[in-house]
Amino acid sequence: MMKRIISVVLALALAAALLPPAAAAEAEGVSPWVQVSGGMAASQTVSIRGVSGSRNAVQITLILDQAPAGFQFDGALSGQGVYATYSTAGNSVTLYVTSKQNLNQGDAIPLGTLTAGRGFTVTSAAGLKLLDLDPGGTTEASFGAVAVVEGSSTSAVPAEPMSFTDVKKGNWFYDAVAYVYEHGMMNGTGDGKFSPSLTTNRGMIVTILHRYEGSPAAGASSFPDVAAGKYYSEGVAWAASCGVVNGYSDGRFAPDDTITREQMAAILYRYAQYKGFDVSGRADLSAYRDGSRISPYARDAMAWAVKAGLISGVGNNTLIPGGSATRAEVATILMRFCRNVAGDP
Repeated sequence: MMKRIISVVLALALAAALLPPAAAAEAEGVSPWVQVSGGMAASQTVSIRGVSGSRNAVQITLILDQAPAGFQFDGALSGQGVYATYSTAGNSVTLYVTSKQNLNQGDAIPLGTLTAGRGFTVTSAAGLKLLDLDPGGTTEASFGAVAVVEGSSTSAVPAEPMSFTDVKKGNWFYDAVAYVYEHGMMNGTGDGKFSPSLTTNRGMIVTILHRYEGSPAAGASSFPDVAAGKYYSEGVAWAASCGVVNGYSDGRFAPDDTITREQMAAILYRYAQYKGFDVSGRADLSAYRDGSRISPYARDAMAWAVKAGLISGVGNNTLIPGGSATRAEVATILMRFCRNVAGDP
């Protein structure tokens, strides 16, 4: 109830006043950026990338090299509980959106399509505000100047130095978390935390790989339990379209299911095949006490993952194929994949 009240009040305030962006202090942590796609066309799509935590409201001013003609908000920013509007002044346009539900899909907030009389360039962005309308109070992150990136790259803007309060030098996962964070693959969970001990679900994994691939458009998913507009929707659709994921035998993808170590191996194995990487190596799984417990569908993938150094045994010489994968473990596996398989630095 409190979130609904706050959302309505904010929407009314924006509608009545359309206040200019405040010159607030820079927020700590990763700095989001504006992604503009469409080249020098007269119509270009705009989104905010690098968003962490849940966000219910956004405000930003875009500065063009000419006067804007208008702005069409993304279809996801419509319907009951969503308020979206914009104002123009000279060569700038200021966008305002508030919603009862989370605006961001993973690390991105799709805003919509910006138009001008002819081909244009977004030269800069300023006054970004991101609000989380929590029942316990409104949390705001503000950024005076925001980088603008053209195209679809998700790693063009380097992250701010990692400063998670729960990731310290000396932790076994420190280097891996730093790697995936700095390469834009994984963000924090809010409140300055990475939450290394939290488990990771299937929707998160395909979202990370989709981001690593450059976030290609994929349309809608055929899985009955993957609705449009979720943070993982595009990632699941993309992963299914290129054979990286198949779903369960009953037709579901189950995006909220905790991912297991053998599922992680299978997804990365298929992704490596899709990319044309070498997947010929195989480890002797009989050397592990629970090697026989690996599901038939994942045996080749797990043997490859162990040989490639992505997954190693844990206590008592076991692989624990059905065990869950924490965020720290996922970060480590992803770093090893990038370096050992993809050949990234």
